[in-house]
Amino acid sequence: MWELRERRGRATDTPWKYRKLLTCAGDRLTVRQRTKLQQILAEDVELAVAWGIKEHVRQVLTATDTPSFQRHWARLESAVRATHLPEPAALFRTLLAWRRELLTFCRTRVTNARTEAANLTAKTIKRVGRGYRNHRNYRCRIIGYAPRPIAA
Repeated sequence: MWELRERRGRATDTPWKYRKLLTCAGDRLTVRQRTKLQQILAEDVELAVAWGIKEHVRQVLTATDTPSFQRHWARLESAVRATHLPEPAALFRTLLAWRRELLTFCRTRVTNARTEAANLTAKTIKRVGRGYRNHRNYRCRIIGYAPRPIAA
């Protein structure tokens, strides 16, 4: 919206008004939502292309084994090559750089989300503390806020 109209999106702008619908999974839409989505995408070709690429990326991430990952990846690659927009090409370059990690995720469904959450908590504590002088106190505070494993 900013590049197109040099302002933030408004409720009168169709893509902005229906932004949540555009982020929904295509295979989980109701008939009414799908009809509305088709109307929105018919108005804006570039938006339709971006939505299609988003759906291809979703399909890649739903793969659970190597053959299905390769199949969905090939479809995504051909869809990106068919467009001449810079955004899908940039997204595909990023995905290409992370392809091995994406394949590992699809096979194992393991992420480093817990580690990232713990790092965010530690950084937040450090920022709120506005500079600890005693490392021992800082360490104790982080351990105190860290999530504890729950016994099964």
